[in-house]
Formats: sequence, C-alpha cells, structure tokens
Amino acid sequence: MDIYPQIRPHIEKIEKMMEDDIASEDPRVYGVLLPYLRSGGKRIRPVLSLLSAGATGTPYDSVMELASIIELFHNFTLIHDDIEDGSQFRRGIPALHIAQGIPIALNSGDALYTLLWKKLVNAKSPKFSPAKLIKLQKLYADSFKKVVDGQGIELSWIKEGKFNITEKDYLEMISGKTAALMSLSCEIGALQSSSKNRSLMRKYGYSMGLAFQIHDDVLNLTGSFEKYKKEIGGDISEGKRTLMVVKALQIGTEPDKEKLTSILASHSKNQSDISDAINILKKYGTIEYARKAAISYVEDAKKALSKLEDSTDKQSLLNLADYVVKREQ
Repeated sequence: MDIYPQIRPHIEKIEKMMEDDIASEDPRVYGVLLPYLRSGGKRIRPVLSLLSAGATGTPYDSVMELASIIELFHNFTLIHDDIEDGSQFRRGIPALHIAQGIPIALNSGDALYTLLWKKLVNAKSPKFSPAKLIKLQKLYADSFKKVVDGQGIELSWIKEGKFNITEKDYLEMISGKTAALMSLSCEIGALQSSSKNRSLMRKYGYSMGLAFQIHDDVLNLTGSFEKYKKEIGGDISEGKRTLMVVKALQIGTEPDKEKLTSILASHSKNQSDISDAINILKKYGTIEYARKAAISYVEDAKKALSKLEDSTDKQSLLNLADYVVKREQ
C-alpha cells in the first residue's frame, strides 16, 4: 500500500532538483554522485518535510528546496559512514568507496556537503529575510552538528574498546546520529506554521528517529540481504554497541558477556562468530526488547500528532510511523 500517494509527484521533483544541482557542477568532482543518488533510498526525510508541511497547513512547494538540502546532507553522511564502518554494500550494490575507492568517495561526500551549504545560503523558497535566513542556517548547523557528534561518540566507543555503555548513553548517541535529522525534517515542514505546531512536529520527528534507528539495528541482525540491501550482521563485525548489545551486557552471564565482547572487539567477519553473537542476543531476548522499544517510540511519535487537525497528511504521518517498525529494508 502506498502510504503517501499525494506527495509522490513532489518527491520526484525533489529528486530532479538534487540531480539538476549535481549535474550543474564539474563532472570530474561530482560525476559519481548522480548514479549514487539514483541507486535508490527511501527518501524518508523529504517525505517527513512534505507531510509535516501539509499536516500544518503549509504548501508542499514552499519546503521542497529545504527538504532537498536535508536529503543531500543525509547522503553525504551515508558515504562517509560507509567508509568509517567498512561497509561493503549500500542499497544492494557496492558502497561508493568500494566501487570508486576511498579518496574519490571521501571527496564526493565533501563535495555534497559544500553543495548543500551553497544551496542553503541561497535559499529562495520560501523567501526569507536576511535575519530569518540566518536563523534557518543556525537550525541546520545545530542539527548537522548533532548528527556528526552522534556518529563520533559511537566511533569513540569502538576505538576505546568501551563496553560499559548504558541504555541512556545509547539513546543519547542515536538522538544525534539519527533523530536530529528527522526532527529537523519535520520542523522544516512546519516552519511557516505556529511555534506550537513546530514543536509538535519536532517531537514527532525525534521519536521517529529513535524508532527508526533501533529497528534498523534489529534489521541488521534479522533481515535478509535481498530486502535490507546491506550486509546482514555488519553491526557485529563493526563492533557496534546497539541497544541489543547494551541490554545483553547488562543481564547476561559472565561467560556470555565475555564471548560477546570478544567477538565485537575482534571485528570478526567470520559467519560463525557473527552467528554466535546473534544467538547470545536472542538467548536473552534483547532483539525482542529492542523491537518493543522501537514500537514504544513510534507510539510517542503518534501522540505528538494528536493535537493536530485531522487531514490526509496527518494520517500519512501516522501510517508512516507504523511502517517504520514494520519495514524490512
């Protein structure tokens, strides 16, 4: 079932907008980015911006350019994250650094980052006064910083071999890494509405971001490559401290905790080691624990919408919240 058919044409326009922006630049620098963008992606963030706009009485067209900037930033982070994580696949095909080499992938990510800031300082829709444009740029900058900080915190845990991570630590990390950009997407959609509506949409996006990341962590261990389009068990090889790992290290027996930390610290790509780690997580019910946590955050997101007037876009946001924890990719 198509959750949001009313915005499909606008999503296509946003994709065309991004492609035109890239195509207008030097192909020696930006050339590999067009096929990268066209390789797929759920476009959840521009979807959130458009639906948030519609649900708060704002025309879709007025937020399309702003939504495209967020999606460009998201793709920039994916390119660099895949390098940092040593990921082999993205969207079912070799990651950009695997296909093109690390130097080109790094510079292509940097090129996207400079392009999106060029777009932001020249934003024309909606029309901003200089003062409002500066506030908007600050909003973007603050959110982008939270994303990078969240990723950096996760990498520091791996670098330092730190395993005494609490659930609160994990949630604070993903609140930056994932939730900050989804929260921004929703707030941008409601930018021309009331401060109350902006706050409601910000809360919706934040809770959706937490649910999205937790469920993504679950899919990494339980999904199929054909649907998930990334290597299954990659989070184990990368030594990631997911909610499932955090919980298992809190409640497991000492032998199981030692084995789990040993596998994570070794960054083993051996399928036997990965299976052993997943079996430990299953043994203590932490995969199901994470699933329930994601559902709980989805319910929080839906509650944030309860004060909005009923509309097709509000219903699509409610349906999208349910989809986030039912998706297989």
